[in-house]
Amino acid sequence: MKIGKRRIARINCAISLYLYDIGKLTPEEILESYLSNLCGRDEDVKFDIRIKDPQTKEFYKNLFLTAISKINEIDNIIQNASKKWDFDGLYPIDKAILRMATAEMIYIKTDVPVVIDEAVEISKMYSPVEDKGPRFINGVLDTIAKNSVIK
Repeated sequence: MKIGKRRIARINCAISLYLYDIGKLTPEEILESYLSNLCGRDEDVKFDIRIKDPQTKEFYKNLFLTAISKINEIDNIIQNASKKWDFDGLYPIDKAILRMATAEMIYIKTDVPVVIDEAVEISKMYSPVEDKGPRFINGVLDTIAKNSVIK
């Protein structure tokens, strides 16, 4: 399956945020280790996730570092949008996808429908609960979009 460069960057960002959350590594350690090892295929979902050009790498780094630098604010925004759910009980990859998408919507100012669609598509590939994960992510991001000053 061939996917776009921005989606590749978003997938790499979500994985990096996942590693940050579960591995308790510093962002610098993740960037150093992760970027140096972007040389293979994702065998689970059967597509190439290597970042092959400088613009995609820069988008990935900017998105990841933005999410990390604003993580407390982002987590509060997500918690307010998902009050029915225990934030700490979310699957780490779903939390990473939500963090990435929230950062992109609010701080990078990418068009909201694009961000939500990309996050849902990525969650279809990685969420442990294939049918519920994408719907949950769509609902939370839609609530964030409606309740935030994103315009």
